[in-house]
Amino acid sequence: MIRSPRRRTMPMAGAALAVLTLTLAACASPPSSFYTLTDVTGTAAPGSIAATGATAPATPYAIEVSPVAVPEQVDRPQIVVTRGGGRVDILEESRWAAPLKNELTSTISRDLTQRLGAMDVYGLPRADGLTVYRVSTSVQRFESAPGEQAALTAVWSVRRVPGDIVLTCRFAGTEPASGGVAEVVAAQRKLVDRLADGIGNAITTSAQGTTPRCQS
Repeated sequence: MIRSPRRRTMPMAGAALAVLTLTLAACASPPSSFYTLTDVTGTAAPGSIAATGATAPATPYAIEVSPVAVPEQVDRPQIVVTRGGGRVDILEESRWAAPLKNELTSTISRDLTQRLGAMDVYGLPRADGLTVYRVSTSVQRFESAPGEQAALTAVWSVRRVPGDIVLTCRFAGTEPASGGVAEVVAAQRKLVDRLADGIGNAITTSAQGTTPRCQS
């Protein structure tokens, strides 16, 4: 009786697996890029909060930066960019390093603590008698248009505790963004720094015993 030779199935299975692996690799999504509004380079423009914060003396008061409110349209991990005709794109490969509301809150907190030399005691117990300036911010417009501009509109208030509301103001600004996502994020970072500048000036003025005013 003549036996038929065994079929070599293992090499064929291995070849099929290799082809499948290459196909899946070709279809895999590109890696995501992550962005932050915080200046991680340690550099800043002259006269800005980050530039003056290194020499700011310790203050006899603290600040309390409450979580920033942001519009639902941009409150997502992906960066949302504005196109013409009212169209927006949600960029799956371009994401915030943290939720946008956290990015805004931490950037404002960092800017103020550096500029003022004050601690941010939000959510922490504090000694009785310590004056605290409570900062509340509500972003109404956060638009990013790569190759065009970034736009930020926000209403913010400062309340002295114990005490009353010191000031409530509206900030509205734009910055050119000639480039891609990285450039428009850098433009948004400049706008947040400008927003924090106004808040910091109000706190400093109030702490000096003078009534602050909204900046134009």
